[in-house]
Amino acid sequence: MKLKNTAFIYNVTVDGSSNCDWGTDIGQSKKHTFTLEGFPEVLNAMVFYKIEDVENIEVILGKGNRTPKPISAYTDNKLVLASCFKKVYLNGKELKGERFIMYILKEINERNSKGAINVHKDRCTLKFNNSLRYNGEEVNLHCINAISEAFNQSRNGSWAILEMNIENEDELHFKGFALGNAPKNYATKEDRNEDFAKKLGEVLPILNDDKVKPAYEDIDLAEEEYDYISAIKTKPFLILGGFSGTGKSVEVKLLAFATCPCDGYLNTSETSPGNYLLISVKPNWHDATDITGFRSSVQNKYFVTDFMRFLVKAKMYEDKKVPFFVCLDEMNLAPVEEYFADFLSVIESRKRRSDGKIVTDPIVPASVFTEKYSGDFNIFMEMGLEPVNDSWKADDINALDSNDMKDAFVRQDIVEELMRDGLTIPQNVVVVGTVNMDDTTNSFSRKVIDRAMTFETIVGNFGEDYFDGDLSLNYLEHPRKGDLFISDEVRALEMLEKGRFELSDKEKKDILAFINNINKDMDGTPFKISHRILNETILLYHAKKEIYKLMNDGEDFEGWVEFNTDLNSIFDSILMQKVLPRIEGDYEKCNSCLVKLSARCAENEWTKSEEKIEFMLKRFGSDKSGFTSFWN
Repeated sequence: MKLKNTAFIYNVTVDGSSNCDWGTDIGQSKKHTFTLEGFPEVLNAMVFYKIEDVENIEVILGKGNRTPKPISAYTDNKLVLASCFKKVYLNGKELKGERFIMYILKEINERNSKGAINVHKDRCTLKFNNSLRYNGEEVNLHCINAISEAFNQSRNGSWAILEMNIENEDELHFKGFALGNAPKNYATKEDRNEDFAKKLGEVLPILNDDKVKPAYEDIDLAEEEYDYISAIKTKPFLILGGFSGTGKSVEVKLLAFATCPCDGYLNTSETSPGNYLLISVKPNWHDATDITGFRSSVQNKYFVTDFMRFLVKAKMYEDKKVPFFVCLDEMNLAPVEEYFADFLSVIESRKRRSDGKIVTDPIVPASVFTEKYSGDFNIFMEMGLEPVNDSWKADDINALDSNDMKDAFVRQDIVEELMRDGLTIPQNVVVVGTVNMDDTTNSFSRKVIDRAMTFETIVGNFGEDYFDGDLSLNYLEHPRKGDLFISDEVRALEMLEKGRFELSDKEKKDILAFINNINKDMDGTPFKISHRILNETILLYHAKKEIYKLMNDGEDFEGWVEFNTDLNSIFDSILMQKVLPRIEGDYEKCNSCLVKLSARCAENEWTKSEEKIEFMLKRFGSDKSGFTSFWN
């Protein structure tokens, strides 16, 4: 049970004055009702070790008289709870023989002992000061001295504890770092916070011994990976096609490893980072239940899927801009339009809010999260959300009244969002489907192709560079920036009208001419393109410009990477990703438009598309009886 918003700082000041009480306010405003249920994340943990003889505790209140007094001397204040922890650990090591006492007080005094207005009035405060005495013994002072010794420094040294947990009913676990052998004084709070954040970042990976350590500082990416990144930033739904063994699924995992922070929570598996989910599609999937779950009237519960849990986990990292990758492996073993219909619809509902966040319609409606289920089932626990009391079971939470239920989970904001909006697709989620196009799989409808950015993975000739190194499926000390991968625009016209991107008059004419000429070449066929591809042409142009800026105006690209941001290269990419995958059929249906497109590619030096069209034309055979498609 982590004690949230706590600090335990010894011999540290800001600009010469004390900056930290021994504790923290629990009820931060008068709107917090003073009840045990008002802050269960602390109280439900502490109640196991409650001190019965509280009159034997002597404490100091206020900043005037520093003489400890029995709690009864402070008649206007109310002691709620006092607990003595019989085992104390620092950074995983037990401080032998030490104990530690904390107590919760409601402060009612209008003024403190100096006569100044008491800013803590009507608040509940968690206290653990060093001047506390219990049965006449300076219990906490002994423990503070032991902490200093454990940091291998004098008792005059300075240190900070910024993570506190209660475990196994009588253990108090501290995680922190030493600041030096003398008192530490910072000029400003900003200086202190910056120093603390840096040191805590250094110490926590060391403390989390059960977590997988980063293997490399950084990773080199290839040119095709930057093509994927550009497409993801345009629209977070990709299809990677190609015959079996070309590394499609591994490519998705590589990008997940490259962006996964080693925060002690996402880096717990050697084989799969916490921001990666593999979903293996089965041939018998003909509805959405394996993706979005289903209600069971027999068991009176909702069957939650790994996909649903993954979306909730992604929401926890949405503000941190950590990309979360779903690999929909062999996605066309079953008809995509049947089992993935909800996602195909929701991905088109994406909208940019006024605050810049991309939101969607729900893929699972809010009614699922407001429905009453059986007493031993709680859908929020099933979704992976952590209760404030880690010993609670579903029936414990369901037994809470409506007020207590509002504070039942650590991420109560996500609970409230699910109840209000349903389960939506977070902005940081990227779905990548891998496909083999052969006689064992289903073909794609143009509806699916229209909604995805499409790539084909091809294995060329192997060279001596094969022996230079394996794919880096490892955690990194410096993961790639999440901004590179996260789509931040949906509608090109809105983006242009709001001034977030600019097109010259010539660029506007060239883009319109590109779309209109493609449709002219495909006149009389069912393959003509619509405003969706026009929109995504502009978005891809914008995405590449943004990525170029994020890569330090091109300075941080690997030396062998050619990253083109000119509009003509965008047209070549759109043909490959959005137009050519739509074209399939026999000679009579496809030949005329392919010949026209080929001539246009040659005229504009769209080399990738021209080569692909040549491949597609050859598939008709010399007798023109063959069937062509984009896929090898």
